Amino acid sequence: MKMRKLTIIGGGSAYAPGLIRALLGAQSRLMLSEVCLHDVDLAHLEIVAALARKMASIAADGFDVSAESRVEEAVRNADVVLNSARPGGFACRRIDETLPLAHEIPGQETVGPGGFFFAMRSVPHALALAALIERYAPQALLLNYTNPTNIVTQAIADFREVRVIGLCDQSDEDIATLALAHGVSPQSITFRCVGLNHATWYSELTVDGRPVVPERTPDLPVASFDDEHALRFDIARDMARQYPGFWPNSYLPYYHAPGEFVALSTRIGPRSDAIVETLDRYYEHFLEESRKDRPELVFYRGGSGFGDLAVRLMTALQSPVPTRLVLNVPNRGACPWLRDDSVIELPVDVDEHGLHRLATPEIPEPEHSLIEQLECYQREAADAVAAGTRRAQIAALSANPLVPSAAAAEALFEAAQSHYGGWWSAHRADGRSSGGAR
Repeated sequence: MKMRKLTIIGGGSAYAPGLIRALLGAQSRLMLSEVCLHDVDLAHLEIVAALARKMASIAADGFDVSAESRVEEAVRNADVVLNSARPGGFACRRIDETLPLAHEIPGQETVGPGGFFFAMRSVPHALALAALIERYAPQALLLNYTNPTNIVTQAIADFREVRVIGLCDQSDEDIATLALAHGVSPQSITFRCVGLNHATWYSELTVDGRPVVPERTPDLPVASFDDEHALRFDIARDMARQYPGFWPNSYLPYYHAPGEFVALSTRIGPRSDAIVETLDRYYEHFLEESRKDRPELVFYRGGSGFGDLAVRLMTALQSPVPTRLVLNVPNRGACPWLRDDSVIELPVDVDEHGLHRLATPEIPEPEHSLIEQLECYQREAADAVAAGTRRAQIAALSANPLVPSAAAAEALFEAAQSHYGGWWSAHRADGRSSGGAR
């Protein structure tokens, strides 16, 4: 497919400069004409756009960079739209991470009630964006980075006539973490996987051709990871010991040891606070570099992974040689024990002819019930948030494995209505509730 115009929703994000750098690095293959940045935070949008223009102007193969506050104009005639918006910003993310703790449930923006409440903001926004794509850029491919990726992508696939692919860097991060523990490069590791986003199982894992053995997998370097990442890795390794030949996605431990994550969050506080503390430094750096003749992008949110996955997918779609990527797409027969139209996470061979799903491996038999329960929750949440009815939304929340009962779901729902304030009733269907950047 030809890709002349790429629109980034959430283009004022601290992630965006890293994505621009990745795009410029692949521009000889992408041949983009324009990258349009859209955000509702106009101050951040102006800073990022100025830096992006400077970066593009000195690149061997550049492209035009535009900044657009009107989402309709940003989307118009786009070939690819990358959705990385964060409706509600970090203020709402903090509630996602803290509200469930009062009910002894882990607080996280993709897992459990926090993920559901994020979906209450991100699904309506994504559906409105998809409606605008249908109107102003019907040929466009929508790449969804907005969390919770599984619920958002499921809702778009179910309710809009837009080609959509859900993106998540977590499998890359998990493999990179294993590689660091073993002291090898991520390219030394091979694997298969299947499941739902943040709930996959890896199998046939090898390091330099040798099977990964949990008992021989070293601890992580302490300085390289925060407490939450280290806890997820330790519990994942314990789970892998139960199932020889398998390794869980590093978010599955939330379902297996929820109490440990509640205790950790209570002790260290919400991750959103740590992120917010650093944001001003990012934008100060972006502004300073945008004023230089040759900017040097030293730091930005997300490392290289955020930009790299989107760019690898875009370049693969223009290549005759397949590239294997882990994507979130409708099942369509790849996994026989999950519904055919459920959005699942699996390796896909991507080339100029499109997506070629690979036959999926098995997962540990005792783990089937959790994945199937999460599949039902994913679908119910997508339906209920899109429908907008209170009864259906409470029922969907109660289907989450971390919510112990319908009564608990009702109590969480009541608390959320007061905590999120205007965001609880601010879902709009006209595409203008873009929210802050990631």
